[in-house]
Amino acid sequence: MRIEKRTRGRNHSYYDLDTGSKIDGVTTINGNGLPKPALINWAGDATAEYAVDNWDELSKLPTSERLKKIKGGRYEKRDAAAAKGSTIHKLAERLIAGERVTIPDGLEGYVRSAVRFLDEFDLRAVHVEAVVYSEARRHVGTLDLIADVLLPDMPEYEHIPRDDDGRSRGLFDWKTGRSGIFGDVALQLAPYRWSEYLVLPGGEVIDMPEVDFCAGIHLRTDGYDCRPLDCGEDTYRDFLYVKEVARIVDGLRDLVGESIVPPTASQYVLTVAGSEGPDGMEP
Repeated sequence: MRIEKRTRGRNHSYYDLDTGSKIDGVTTINGNGLPKPALINWAGDATAEYAVDNWDELSKLPTSERLKKIKGGRYEKRDAAAAKGSTIHKLAERLIAGERVTIPDGLEGYVRSAVRFLDEFDLRAVHVEAVVYSEARRHVGTLDLIADVLLPDMPEYEHIPRDDDGRSRGLFDWKTGRSGIFGDVALQLAPYRWSEYLVLPGGEVIDMPEVDFCAGIHLRTDGYDCRPLDCGEDTYRDFLYVKEVARIVDGLRDLVGESIVPPTASQYVLTVAGSEGPDGMEP
């Protein structure tokens, strides 16, 4: 299986070049197959916040246009957050490469936090923004970072292997949302960790490197958290269940057939109220 990543604006898709078929990415699979009840509350809160924040402007619009803007308000907020996260990801990628960056207004705190993480863990990048995939399980995705780092000399980290230089190899994912690191991030990193192949920048495909641990890095304006994640084989198996749920959900419409045509015409005709016959029906 040969994988190609095609980017359109802020979105991207993956294709199997041997068959021409589209391959679902890990993020899409989790989005379609993993229930997220918190999104219901988020949608309500985001819609209400948009209406309050834009009250004066909305009041000047016709009713139908006002309703349309309110209904779409949560998507504006979501897209703004996604754009911010994407920009921070790109800045972090350039910082890891040792480049100088110009920081957009409002993102200074996030970039300082990223630099602190890189310095305080003495990070040495191995793979950045690399496409990984499983030919056997047919899933693909783009990981943020595989890197060798120094971990604290504390009992809770003694189980993580270290090389002769005292470093451990981690699979990391940047997160910039307000809520921090949720457990479903493990369902994102587990399929990356247990993929079979990694695509190098030049297109060469290599075996997926082994990592010693996985973690989410929550960047905030005032600092960061590096949270370890359980991305073992059990978590990967859970992801494969989610993948099957996503397949089922995607195929639900195919379970409904066309309307069945009756074999004979109806023997009843409707009559006006008061006509003879039960329920106004006349044989």
